[in-house]
Amino acid sequence: MSGADAVGQVPLRPAVAAAAAATAEARRRIAQRHASGGDGWAVAVLASELCDAVVRDAWAAIVADLPPQAAEQVRRGVALVAHGGFGRGEMAPWSDIDLMILHDGRSGTVVADVSRRLLQDLFDAGLDVGQSVRSVAEAVDLAGRDATIMSSLLDCRLLAGPEEPLRRLQQRLRKALARGRRRHIERLVEARREEADKHGRTVFVLEPNVKRSPGGLRDVQLIRWLGRLAYGAETLDELALAGGISRADADAIRDAREFLMGVRSDLHLAAGKAADELTRGEQVRIAADRGIQPVGGQLAVEVFMRDYFHHTRRVAQAVETLLRSLRRSGPVAALAQGLLAHGIDGTFRVGPTDVAAAPGQVARVAGSLREIVRLAELSMLYDRPVARDTWEAVRAAVNGLPCVPDPPAVEAFLALFAQPTRVAAALRWLHDVGVLEILVPQFAHARNLLQFNSFHKYTVDEHCLLAIERAAGFAAADDWLAAEWRALGRKRPLLLALLLHDIGKGFVEDHSVLGARIARDVATKLGLPGDEVEIVEFLVLKHLAMAHLAFRRDIGDDTLVAGFAADVGSPEVLRMLALLTAADVLAVGPGTWTKWKSDLLAALYFKTRDILDGDGPSAAADRGRRGLERLLERRGDDPVVRLARELPDAYLAATPSPRAVEELGRLARLQDGGVFATARWQPDTSTVAVTVGTRDDVATGIFHRVTGSLTSQRLEILAADIHTFADGRVLDHFTVVDHDFSGEPPADRLAEIGEAIRGAILGDRPPEFAPRWNPFAPQVKPEPRSVRVAFDNDSSGRATIIEVFTHDAPGLLYGVSKTLFEAGLSVRSAKIGTYLDQVVDAFHVTEAGGERIVDPARQRTIRAAIERAVMAAGPV
Repeated sequence: MSGADAVGQVPLRPAVAAAAAATAEARRRIAQRHASGGDGWAVAVLASELCDAVVRDAWAAIVADLPPQAAEQVRRGVALVAHGGFGRGEMAPWSDIDLMILHDGRSGTVVADVSRRLLQDLFDAGLDVGQSVRSVAEAVDLAGRDATIMSSLLDCRLLAGPEEPLRRLQQRLRKALARGRRRHIERLVEARREEADKHGRTVFVLEPNVKRSPGGLRDVQLIRWLGRLAYGAETLDELALAGGISRADADAIRDAREFLMGVRSDLHLAAGKAADELTRGEQVRIAADRGIQPVGGQLAVEVFMRDYFHHTRRVAQAVETLLRSLRRSGPVAALAQGLLAHGIDGTFRVGPTDVAAAPGQVARVAGSLREIVRLAELSMLYDRPVARDTWEAVRAAVNGLPCVPDPPAVEAFLALFAQPTRVAAALRWLHDVGVLEILVPQFAHARNLLQFNSFHKYTVDEHCLLAIERAAGFAAADDWLAAEWRALGRKRPLLLALLLHDIGKGFVEDHSVLGARIARDVATKLGLPGDEVEIVEFLVLKHLAMAHLAFRRDIGDDTLVAGFAADVGSPEVLRMLALLTAADVLAVGPGTWTKWKSDLLAALYFKTRDILDGDGPSAAADRGRRGLERLLERRGDDPVVRLARELPDAYLAATPSPRAVEELGRLARLQDGGVFATARWQPDTSTVAVTVGTRDDVATGIFHRVTGSLTSQRLEILAADIHTFADGRVLDHFTVVDHDFSGEPPADRLAEIGEAIRGAILGDRPPEFAPRWNPFAPQVKPEPRSVRVAFDNDSSGRATIIEVFTHDAPGLLYGVSKTLFEAGLSVRSAKIGTYLDQVVDAFHVTEAGGERIVDPARQRTIRAAIERAVMAAGPV
């Protein structure tokens, strides 16, 4: 509703009402042009032209309303200048309008009055305006100190007023740039790098910002700015002619600009406001609106995003090409390259800043697969990038290389893995130029392949390469993974498995099963020994198994761990699988690997290794039991000793004996109706350990009461272990994270947690839940909640494992655990996994009499009840 229509508000002045009407009509025409199939560039030009008209008319109306003397001052000495995206004429439908009122410094207070009125009038007309008021000297000074302002003023044009102020500004900017060209370039690049770092650091973030993420529209603009500063080039063609980029790059940048502008217009028009985040919901909508169809095992949205990443990858490559040119430019750099370089094999030159084909050898290197791989090896060994001219020659020659690698090329490729801590850089370069797809043809399918789920944040190819980098990073760590990495003799099977572990995605078949077949084929064709082929195949087939057991199963169940050990078969393969699992999780996205997960994986690893080494599944529990018996040997047959005899192996293996005696002592001393609850900080894992002791006749449904209390205290529950003794005493342990504190919570907070639990067990008031902020959850209107409930009677010989897959929500765990209680089930343990914005909760349960849930009808009833509880949980 406009100001003229709102009851009780002062009607808009005629000029402002006209501007508001013109703005509304402009947006209608922009939306119509976009809907009719207008390309992104045409829509941007139309939006700019229409905004020009609105702003000019508003300015003219303001000047016309001034007293004659003031109006004349403005007409002679004040220029209205468009800059930034508005200055370039590249407006998205709801972009901010960047304006500068540029004056000669002699216009007095009239400038301030005009600027205030212009800002208010354009705001009332429905436009978002970024406005500044500067003299020429002020604008030059600010541009010299701030790269962002400088880049914005590089794209400025006159909208209204005299030409002289803008001419003087541009003249002084050119002089300032000429005096400190390299300094300004470095500032510009650094400012762009800082901006990109805030939006993912890599092209392949699955919810990118179309404008600011790497490879986005800001990088297209960066190429133009650098071309203008370093080469005096005003267009992409001029920049290619000057040698800053290739003609192929120029064409790719134009195509990407067109594509990205179209996507950005789509986002703005759908949101009815400025919106540059390409969220999962928007990806699905755009793919559907564009009529994109699924292909094979790929969803329509995955097909669309593959195209998106194709464009942004090419833009990012063009930026890197241009930056390499700038680093090598200048006579001093050229002289250093010549004097300090040394030759290798008569074919390559290694200089102080890069590695290149030797003079006269470029065509030979670019035409030989083996020499290209050797080039990648030298780049890896000397930790220098491939020189731009050689890089361009290789990329241009790739399509003419043989489709099947010859034995020397394969041998050179396998030699890369002899440098396990550096191989990721070589593989990434080979992938960038398209050669990796010749050596491993199946990897072509992974290029730019979106993983449309809530777990992964990167494309398949980027995730696999990141996983190799994360594994190599273990060498510099100081934890159990570092020790296992150093102890691993053969690293090549592990690294090759990491490269291939998700290669089966994007097809209909289970990606682990299909990926294992692909991995066997790749390893065989690469000529690996038979045992390495089998290891690579096994690691790809089972690459999810260890995370599944460690994060979603109770490894206190010896039958489960023993079965896993039998499946793995050898300590060496177990070590590889543990390292692969950690690297895989680390490469999923930010925040997915924690000390808690590291400890869970370590517990499974060492327990399985004990079995494979012959110590048996209960070795750790036996050590714990012997330690506890030594502390209790003089106590005879008192209640603590009797309780100790019933402790489960998982508790004995994980709990220091002195703490066990303390907890059992408190439990034994409990009076009828008594409850104790303690919260203890665990610095090793940055978690809080919560211990609850009571009797089962104190209240019904103790487990769901405690989970409800913990959740209502804004605590994230990671795991729960429940034990009920023969005499009815209950000892429960929960591991939680307190997001209210970055480190150790204060003592009063820990006491508050204990009091809340006691109140929940002894009282009847249901818990209240507030939404807990999740930085990885989509910041868009949530889609309808989905839920999947699975029953597993194969993994454990003692309990049925019920898994609940759904989106996170306040009170979700409480609702599910309460449902299990109402169904008459006994919860023995639980693993609560939150992966980005989804949860996978696994409950080890039995019937009241200790039996597993095997009746299909009974499973259907329980599943339906859990689904109802999930759907009734709070909003995502």
